[in-house]
Order: sequence, then structure tokens, then C-alpha cells
Amino acid sequence: MKNFIITLFLFIIFSSSSFACALLQVPIGTPVNSAKNTFPFLGEHKPEFYGEYISARYVVPAQEYCEGANLQNSDLELIVHDNMVVKISIMSNYSEIKNEVYEFVRTRIGEPGEDVQKDDWVGIKDLSVGSLIMIYGKTKLRGEILEVLEITNNEMEKYTTYEEIIDVFG
Repeated sequence: MKNFIITLFLFIIFSSSSFACALLQVPIGTPVNSAKNTFPFLGEHKPEFYGEYISARYVVPAQEYCEGANLQNSDLELIVHDNMVVKISIMSNYSEIKNEVYEFVRTRIGEPGEDVQKDDWVGIKDLSVGSLIMIYGKTKLRGEILEVLEITNNEMEKYTTYEEIIDVFG
């Protein structure tokens, strides 16, 4: 009986797709002090360097924060404003690797539609729920397809588009 319980426990842990996907477990609006448990690079965040109108953008390999999600060619973009996580994005612009972000969205969030798999499709699909804004899209940039999932919310969205955003490097 003991082995059965241990086996069941391990099955539940390792079969849960969201368990291994830390980037989906940090709610928008989470304070940096809490988010750095999931994203250790935020331990270096210095809020005093940014004013009231400046957001910080961190870009790291996405695969490091979502085991088993096949995001080897994608980046995780995290935007911080006023010491809070205001946006999480997954981006891929490798034209030879198709639909990597789509597969992540389909298996972890919901089906954006079969039409988005086509090589010539560009556009956006709104997957929002309540005040959580989730947008999946593809666009052509410099002849390459850029595939992206953006997650924010109604309250924090203004800090991701209208504010000045500074890239933070290691």
C-alpha cells in the first residue's frame, strides 16, 4: 500500500504540466521579492535604478523555466515595473523551427485555432480570461516569422506599452 501511495504521488507530480512550468505559476502583479523564488535572476533587480515611468525588461532562455515544454528556441521576456511583474512573454523567431510557441500555448493554455499553424498565417488570437490578457500571435519581421505569447492583465498592461522599457543585462 505504501508503494502504491508513493507511486501515485510521483505520477501526479510528474504528469502535471503546470508543475514543471514555473513561468505560468507567477501571477501578473507578483512582487519581485516573491517572483525571484521562481526567477532567480530577479534577485539582481534594483528598483531604485528605475523611476516612476521606467520598466525593466529581462530576457532569458524559456526552456529553463518550463521543463518538458520544448521551448529550446524560445526566450522568456519578463517586464518589471514598480517592483512587480507586469508582463510575461514567450518569443521565438527561428523560421526553421515552426510553431514552437503555438505548441506550448495549445498544451498549456488552450487551442488558439488550427489556422495559426499555417506557414503563411500572421495575426493575433485573443486567449484572455477575465482580467488576464493572453495574446498569441505571429508577425513577419525582417523576413522572419516572430511567434509570441504575451501575458499581462488590465491593470498592468499600461506599464508594458506606454512606459519607457530598459533592457537589463546579466
